[in-house]
Amino acid sequence: MIDIAELCPKDEKTWLTYYNKNEELLFFLTSPEGTSSTIAAQTGAFTLYAVTYSGKGKTGSAKIKKLGQSGNPKELEEKYHVVEAMSE
Repeated sequence: MIDIAELCPKDEKTWLTYYNKNEELLFFLTSPEGTSSTIAAQTGAFTLYAVTYSGKGKTGSAKIKKLGQSGNPKELEEKYHVVEAMSE
């Protein structure tokens, strides 16, 4: 299992993680470190990242891709079809 702390960009706090049925990390939601959820919502500072994998097993590696920012996590989930990806 991937350690989210290793993937999350420095100076960002992880709020939510999204996994598929195989317990593979697919997405995670962050905001700047030290930001409350209220401030993040007001400033549009929530960021959604997608996780992709290359290789298999211990030799495989995970990479992240910044998808978008918003003050509303639900908006990001809908725009990037997070729920659908989790059920695949």
